[in-house]
Amino acid sequence: MRLTDLITKRKAGKKKPKPWRRRIRRAFLLTALALVLTSASVPQEKAFDLLLSPLIAGRRFDWVGWETKAVLEEADWWLHGRPLPGDQASQKAEVLAFLKRQRQIGELENRIRDEVARLPQHAPASPTLPASIAALQNDLDHLYRRQQKVAPRVERILAAQVSQVLADEGFGHDSRVWPPVTFRFNDLPTYLVISPRDEIRIYRGIHLLPDISEAERTSLETAIEARLDVSALVVDLGGIGSWPTMVTDTASLRSLLDIIAHEWTHTYLLLRPLGLHYSDSQDLTTMNETVASIVGSEVADLVIARYYPELAPPPTTAKSPAEERSAPQDDFNRAMRRIRLHVDELLAEGRVSEAEAYMEAERQKLVAAGYPLRRLNQAYFAFYGSYATSPASVDPIGPWMRQLRAQSESLKAFLDRVAQMRSLDDLLRTLGE
Repeated sequence: MRLTDLITKRKAGKKKPKPWRRRIRRAFLLTALALVLTSASVPQEKAFDLLLSPLIAGRRFDWVGWETKAVLEEADWWLHGRPLPGDQASQKAEVLAFLKRQRQIGELENRIRDEVARLPQHAPASPTLPASIAALQNDLDHLYRRQQKVAPRVERILAAQVSQVLADEGFGHDSRVWPPVTFRFNDLPTYLVISPRDEIRIYRGIHLLPDISEAERTSLETAIEARLDVSALVVDLGGIGSWPTMVTDTASLRSLLDIIAHEWTHTYLLLRPLGLHYSDSQDLTTMNETVASIVGSEVADLVIARYYPELAPPPTTAKSPAEERSAPQDDFNRAMRRIRLHVDELLAEGRVSEAEAYMEAERQKLVAAGYPLRRLNQAYFAFYGSYATSPASVDPIGPWMRQLRAQSESLKAFLDRVAQMRSLDDLLRTLGE
C-alpha cells in the first residue's frame, strides 16, 4: 500500500464510485449546451444550473439509492416488532462501549497521521507499511469492523431513549412518537454552499459525496467561483434531516444525542408550515435551524439526565468578567461576530473585493491564533449564519426564539407554536402577545 493512500483509507466495504466515460461526455455536452443557451431566452437560474452541473458531475450524493435501502431496513425492523437488544442496563453499557471505541478510533487515526508525517518526504514507494504503522492500522481496522457490527443495535437503543423522552414531553404515547425517531450512523454527504458575492445568503445548497478531500474541495470551490462569479464552500455536516435521518458517529454522547433530536425536529416540522417554508427566505431557514438547535440541546440534556445521570455536567456557575474575556471559544465568537458585522457593512456599500480581502486577512489571523479555518467567505457566513446560535450569526432570531421558549410552558408547546409560523412577522407577533 502506498503511504499516500493510508490517510484516506476508509472502513471495510466502502467503495468510491469509479469515473465513467459517460459522465465525462455528459459534462462536456452540458457545458456546450450551457454556453449556447445562456441567453435572454433561458431563465437566469436555469442558466446558472446548466453551468454548475458539469463542475459537480459525478460528485452528487445518490439520495434515491440511500433512501431506498434505509426505508427497506426500517420496514423490516417494524415488521419484526421493533426489537431492542437486552435490558436497560445492558443497553446503556453497549452505548458507552460504542462511544469508547469511537474515541479509540479517533486516537488511532491521529497516531497514524503523526507516524506518516514523520516519514522521509522523498522515500521510495514501498508495497509494505513500516511495522509500527501497520500495527496501528490493524488495530484501527479491527475497531472499524467492530463498530460496523454493533452500530445497528446502538442506533436502535439511542433512538428508543430519545423517543421515550419525547413521549414524556408530550410528543407521543408509550414511547412512540410521530414521526418515529430513527437514524443511521453514516458517512454523511458533504454540502456545497453557494452564495452571491455581493450579499450573504444561500443561493444553492447541494449534497455531494462523502469524504471529499481537502484538496478536491479547494479545487471545486475555486472552479465554481471563477466560472460563476459566486462564493462557494464545501462543508461537513453533523446530521441530515432525511428519514431515517443521518447522524455522524461522534464520540461525544451529548453531541450525538443533540444531533439525533435536532434532525428529528426537522422531520417533525417537515409537514408543518415552518418546515414547508424552510427555503422560502433566509429568515425562515434561520428560524427552522434555530428551533431544531433549541430542541436538540434540551432533549440531549433530558436523555442524559434520565439514562446517563453520572455523565450529566455539574451545575454551571456564573463566570467573572475576567473569565468571560479569557475563554478561547468566547474570543473566537467575538472575532467572528466582529468580522461578520464589518463584512455586512462593506457589502452594503458595494465594496465586494474589499470585503473578500478583509475576510482572508482575518482568516489568516485566526489560523495563526490556533483556529484552523480553511476558508472564510460569503458562503461560510451564509451557511453557519443560518444557525442563529452560531458565532457566525449576527441575527436576532436566536435570542427571540430563546425568549419564546422561556415563555412557553413546555417544549411541545414551544414547538407547536413555532411550527405554525410562515414568516418572521409571525414570530414577532407571537412575542408581542
